[in-house]
Amino acid sequence: MATFEQVLPCTPPLRADKEDLIVLMTKCQERTFSEDIDFIESHGGVDAFQKLLGVDFKKGISSNEIEGRRYRYGSNKFQESPPKSFFGLMWDALEDFTLRILLVSAFVSVVANMIVEHDHREIAWIEGFAIFVAVVVCSTVTAANDYQKEKQFRKLNEVANSRKEVNVWRDGELKKIHETELVTGDIIKIIEGMDISADMMVLEGYELTIDESALTGEPDPIKKRKYQECLEIRNETIANGRLHWKKHSDIFSPILMSGTKVLTGEGKAIVLVVGEGSCVRKIRSLVSQEAEQTPLQEKLEVIARDIGRFGLISAIITLIVMLTRFIFDRIATDTLGDLSQYVQIIDYVIIAITVIVVAIPEGLPLAVTLSLAYSVKKMLKDRNLVRRLEATETMGGANNICSDKTGTLTQNKMTLTNFWNGGLIPIDNYHEGTFYSLFPAHSHDIIKQALACNNVASLNPKHGSSTELALLEFLEQFGENYDVIRYQHIDEYCIKYPFSSQRKRMSTVIKNVKTVLIPKKECTSKVLPKLS
Repeated sequence: MATFEQVLPCTPPLRADKEDLIVLMTKCQERTFSEDIDFIESHGGVDAFQKLLGVDFKKGISSNEIEGRRYRYGSNKFQESPPKSFFGLMWDALEDFTLRILLVSAFVSVVANMIVEHDHREIAWIEGFAIFVAVVVCSTVTAANDYQKEKQFRKLNEVANSRKEVNVWRDGELKKIHETELVTGDIIKIIEGMDISADMMVLEGYELTIDESALTGEPDPIKKRKYQECLEIRNETIANGRLHWKKHSDIFSPILMSGTKVLTGEGKAIVLVVGEGSCVRKIRSLVSQEAEQTPLQEKLEVIARDIGRFGLISAIITLIVMLTRFIFDRIATDTLGDLSQYVQIIDYVIIAITVIVVAIPEGLPLAVTLSLAYSVKKMLKDRNLVRRLEATETMGGANNICSDKTGTLTQNKMTLTNFWNGGLIPIDNYHEGTFYSLFPAHSHDIIKQALACNNVASLNPKHGSSTELALLEFLEQFGENYDVIRYQHIDEYCIKYPFSSQRKRMSTVIKNVKTVLIPKKECTSKVLPKLS
């Protein structure tokens, strides 16, 4: 019988265990000093991973290895819970405490009225049935809204997820794939602004800083370096007796955890853990919890309990009064022994139950549901798509909304509108012109190289800072292909100095025909003093 390894060959053979890779990521998550670096060192350093994972750090993995790696180490697709059916959402709506009381009241009302009413028994069921209809309408409206909005949100998520592409080296070539196609051993290109979609280890890095706040809660950018640099910093810190060591991030780590974001820099990394075993997935499974009730739901439940308690107390008092009167009447007429008189007690019990049913406001849940559904429609006209009815209550109760401007109140998109050439010149003045009509003839190539090469953004797929994207769109607006310019002037050996808040500039050493060019991008406070 053929084994899976024979059906899906993975050459060269893999020797790294999935559990060991997960242990490495756990040590990075829980590090207090340099536990992840120690673990890598104990396994022979970063070069040993090239043999353990059977991958060439320069060429990447081979295409015929992908299925074998996916079988052994798992897929990077997360298992999403299937969407609830309409009847499932309807059942959830019926879990409301008030609706449950109304259902019981409807049943009791039908039974009681059918017993008590002798003359009009054919219409005695109408009152209880009306309560039942109100419950069905209320739950149906809630379920229909949730079902419709859930479908719309899933479509939006599918569109957003379809754009999550990464650049990897496979078969010696740089290819674009969807992040769900990543497998352990993939060599991935790290660029500024990208989301880390799997647990990785840095192989090459230039001024890499990572935002780990979504995972660890730390607001400060975390620096990442390749293993050898991290090892040197660790050894130097130990040699100095940890005099200048304050926290674990002072010793840089080569590990990139999934769920984080690249703030600055670029580099190359190897994928270690994907899918369910990754850091972000483990944390999501720990923090998953049932949805809490909204303030309105809590208040309605309190009202329902208070009304139910009041109705029960009133029914008991009513029953006691009627039973007391019945006993005194029987004593006065000396008919305590007449068992036929005790049939009236059943009528008294039914009257007490009727008091409880009447006390419950069957129209309240329906009125609340219809008002929330109306609010959802109104918010949709304002281009505000609400998934759950309860969210409108939350928005309606908000007094102040604190929001960042970029990407929330704006489109998170920048456009190059002016350039300076001895004076401020609007780009719109050259809308009909070409790139060569904008600048002096001797500066055409230099400006194109500066815009395309001293830039880590990309338009397809679109990622990077808004400023760099605007510069690339400016080139494309005038028919210039930035990929061609980069291919002509940038190779794997070029030196890059990414932008940082300390340096306030970005520089790239690129090859030119006869010279070496170092274009720079700087803030005005740095550039203007250098101009003569």
